[in-house]
Amino acid sequence: MYGLTARPARYTRLFWATLIATFALAAVLSNDALAAGSTLYVSPKGKDTGKCTKTTPCKTIGHAVSVAKKGDTISVASGTYREGVAITKDISLVASGHPVIDATGQSNGILLKGPGADGALVRGFTVEHATFEGILAVSASKLTIEDNSVRDNDLGIKAATPSGECAASQGVPGDCGEALHLMSVTHSLVKGNTVEDNLGGILLTDELGPTADNTVSHNTSSDNAFDCGITLAGHNPKATANGKPQPKVAGVYGNKILDNVADGDGTKGEGAGILMGGGAPGAGVYDNTIEGNTATGDGLAGITLHSHFFGPGAPAADLNGNQIIDNTVSHDGLADTSEAEFSAADFAKNTSVGILVGSDVVKLTGIVVRGNTTSDTHFGIWTKNDGSKVSAKKNTFHNVKVKITQI
Repeated sequence: MYGLTARPARYTRLFWATLIATFALAAVLSNDALAAGSTLYVSPKGKDTGKCTKTTPCKTIGHAVSVAKKGDTISVASGTYREGVAITKDISLVASGHPVIDATGQSNGILLKGPGADGALVRGFTVEHATFEGILAVSASKLTIEDNSVRDNDLGIKAATPSGECAASQGVPGDCGEALHLMSVTHSLVKGNTVEDNLGGILLTDELGPTADNTVSHNTSSDNAFDCGITLAGHNPKATANGKPQPKVAGVYGNKILDNVADGDGTKGEGAGILMGGGAPGAGVYDNTIEGNTATGDGLAGITLHSHFFGPGAPAADLNGNQIIDNTVSHDGLADTSEAEFSAADFAKNTSVGILVGSDVVKLTGIVVRGNTTSDTHFGIWTKNDGSKVSAKKNTFHNVKVKITQI
């Protein structure tokens, strides 16, 4: 081996350059650590008159959030916190143990709202009993929502006269925003959450602007009996104009739905395992990727993409360019009386289906359906007005009576 003095000059320069860069990086990391902020502590045994230190913790999460500064971390000890928490700044809300946020009587368990919350993190909580969503994120970006348990929310649907998001609108049943809701949120991560026994599971919508470029991965949505496990719903009619997408205005696009489990959803309502749909004339739900997911025993098709006819002269929804790849679906379409939802002639009633891609009038373009495994259904893959023909050879079928039907 050569010693340093025996190396050519270029190696010596490289050595010193690397050494200097290493010290510089260490200095930057040290400065970042200092700039990352302080840690505040919350415990059921604390007091909100304290300084939220480890020895004098705060009693409520809301108080700690109110005094936290950008970049701070709030560490929450085990216990039950009967409150709703609103986050409007870039902070990290982290569970220590298994704390429960009991949002009985509150609109939401955790609300992340506005650009001030960009970059915020919520990790490790059980969130339950909210009137609407357990966790709601609105008009924010670069959020991380991970490893939470969101259960038994959407309770407003049980009211004698449901209101707000729980109320029916134009013949469409209320969904209370479902359990975990991204509304007009971009570049965010929803990972490793368990969402169960709510009205519906995870919902992405665009009422106030685009919901785009998010990753929803490794979550489990199960037994959300009245709606879908994971829904990408276009609610904003301004997402398209003259047939062209308006990505700066609205739309649900560029999202990646990866390696999730959606089991037993929508069995008492009209809910798919994973659904993409245009809920308004001119809506846009396009260029999304549904990959590596498992959907079993859901009310509608395990994976559903549908676009409806909104009446003469109404602009069609844009559901083009979506990809359905390498998913595993089985024993789905259990609770629907007209799975295709287009006309009685299109589809036999009470017939199960694994993957459904359908447009009532407008031909879909750029749809990719490949590498999926479908089991234990009457129809494996059913499509209507899909300009991209589905290949039976590029998908796998087990105990399926009709592998592919294309209308």
